[in-house]
Amino acid sequence: MKMKNYTHLKAITESRLNYAKLYLEELNNPAISGSEIEKAHQYSFLFHLKGVVDAFLVEINEIYGLGLKKKHLTIDSLKVSKSDSKKHIKEGKKLSKLMEKDNWLSELKSFDPNKLKASKKSRKSKDKDESSTSEEEKSEMQVTSVLEKFVEWHSKMEKLIIELRESALEASGNSPKK
Repeated sequence: MKMKNYTHLKAITESRLNYAKLYLEELNNPAISGSEIEKAHQYSFLFHLKGVVDAFLVEINEIYGLGLKKKHLTIDSLKVSKSDSKKHIKEGKKLSKLMEKDNWLSELKSFDPNKLKASKKSRKSKDKDESSTSEEEKSEMQVTSVLEKFVEWHSKMEKLIIELRESALEASGNSPKK
């Protein structure tokens, strides 16, 4: 592993995490609630957080010296790759497991804030006065729950990247000397 290349790749992964965090902080601003700006920030957050995985795959490719081309670098290709010691790369297996149904990473990869809003609109009450109040409450609850979900995903992603990076560096023999 060339340390210069690795340092650059690690910085890209970290940048993605930081960009997602910036959008997450912006989503806490009550002034944008329900606006197009809020939607834009939600999508930007998701774009960068999903991008963390892609950037990390490039990082893992470098750590293990796999030589996989970026266009062929996926969780599945990493899962079946073998390190120099002919062992399967356990970080690929862990990522693959998290992409299975009912795991947070799978939910993140397929999450679309617009689908939530569409389902909210279909639950209108028959009583119009009650409906407007009920819709406002549902909207506020929904924004909070989406924001809570985003905070949770960001936290889990940070922990996952740290854990898998340390694991890969150690398994590849590239762990920093203490």
